[in-house]
Parts: sequence; structure tokens; C-alpha cells
Amino acid sequence: MINGDTPPPPAILRTALQSQKDQIQLVPSGGGRWIALNMTMAPFNDLNVRRAISAGFDREALRLTRGGAAIGDIATHYLPPGMAGFDEAGGLKGPGYDFQSNPKADMALAAEYFKKAGYASGKYDGNKEFLMVADNVEPGSKTAEVAKQQFENLGFKIRMRQVTHESMYTKFCNVPKANVAICPNVGWLKDFADPQTYLDPTFNGENILPTNNSNWPQLNDKALNAEMDKAKLLTDPAERAKAWAEIDKKITALAPAINWIWDKTENIQSSNVNGVVDEDNALWALAYTSLK
Repeated sequence: MINGDTPPPPAILRTALQSQKDQIQLVPSGGGRWIALNMTMAPFNDLNVRRAISAGFDREALRLTRGGAAIGDIATHYLPPGMAGFDEAGGLKGPGYDFQSNPKADMALAAEYFKKAGYASGKYDGNKEFLMVADNVEPGSKTAEVAKQQFENLGFKIRMRQVTHESMYTKFCNVPKANVAICPNVGWLKDFADPQTYLDPTFNGENILPTNNSNWPQLNDKALNAEMDKAKLLTDPAERAKAWAEIDKKITALAPAINWIWDKTENIQSSNVNGVVDEDNALWALAYTSLK
């Protein structure tokens, strides 16, 4: 037996790591997980508010909902490890933005950004209720619950609706007219080992679609869009990596989401399986996996 592309619950993962290490392979997925903020809605259309939220989020707590440090590094920008542009954008340390650099909640820094946005209390003090649409099963549901609490710690009033993972995408988060304010269970995997496939579908404003939309924050910065369109045409590997790294840093500076982990895929096998993982998608390569 082997698992498919659905991750095991954190409790099963912990058991495997403690007593059955030879039956689990943790492989960089080539992707990451985000809590997307709808930038078309106030106050998420305010850069300082978004930076305040990012500063005030405990990414360590989010990572624990999926199994802890074993399942990936805490993200400091968007391009994941192993992809062209990752090192040029700062590697694991990232570009060095203060609101993104601390894996723990920095409430003092969050208060500074909220005050810059005009909230004298150092927290969001509006009366608006924000719709968050999230997964209804673990581990996504746990991530959403932790995220909800952290938003509330920052002053936001959250109405969380939990649905199936498929519905979360197809009926809500992928449909701009659904007017979802926060999507805590979204993320992206590389289509190919090229940064264009990671950043262009998800942050280029030209790719905002009425359905099946993957630019969840609805980031639409015309200068950034033009920069991406120009970077697509570069063919020299070094120039291309540098260009997309600069785009990565600019997206990170805009804080369209809380990007909290570059996760690893948990591949579990029974003791009588010789498992081989495909490096392109981090899942079992069935053509090469065999029985002992």
C-alpha cells in the first residue's frame, strides 16, 4: 500500500516519524501554502494593514497544524526552494522585510503598521465582519481555526464557513464575485521547474478570471504585470532567474497573503513496498515503485 496525494493527518505523520521512518519520505513539494487576503476589499486594500497582518501572524502555530518543522520550512517569500530565482530572492532568509522575517507573531510590529494605516489602537478597530471560507476536514480545518484566532487577536471579526476542499475552490475562493475576504487554505505547486509557472498564474493581474481564478488576492499592479510579461521572454537562465527573483521580492513587499510554509509532501508506504518518488511532482512514481 501507498498513499495518494492527500497528506496524512498530523497524528499519523508523527507516529511514522517516530517509529516507522523507513516507511515515509518527506520530499520538497515545489510549492507553498498561503492565507490569501482579498485586496479588492477594505481594509485589505491598504498595504500597511496587510503588512500588519503578516507581522502579527504566528507561522509556527500554522505549521504545527500540519505536523511541525518536519513538513517544511517557514516561507519568507514566494519562490520555493529548488526553483530558479529562490536563491536570488534571498533563499531561506528571504529579502529581509521585517513583517515577513519573524516566524512568530510580532504584535508590536503589527501595531506599528496598523497605526501607519490610521488605526490608533494598534489593531483593526472597524465593525465589519469578514467572510473566511475554509476546508472542513483536517489538516486544513485546523489551519483555518488557528488563522481565525490570529485574525481575531488583531481585531478582526471573522465569520468562518467550512466546506469541502473542492467547494472551497470551485464555489468560493476561485470565484471573485463570491466576495470571500480571506482564503486560509490556498497554495500553489509548480507546473514546471520555472518561476513563471509559480508567480504568473497567481499574482499577475492579467490572469484574474471570473471562474477558476488562481490569483486569490486579486493583486493587479500594472507595473508588476508588465514586469512579469517582460520576464516571460527572457531565455538566458541567469537573467531569467534574476528577473523573477526581483518580481518575487516585489510581490512579497506587497503582502497579498500570509505565505507561511514551503511544505514537503508526505509519502507513506507499507513495509513491503520499494517506493520511488518522482522529483517533478513529489509523489510516488508508479512506473518505478515495486514490491519487495
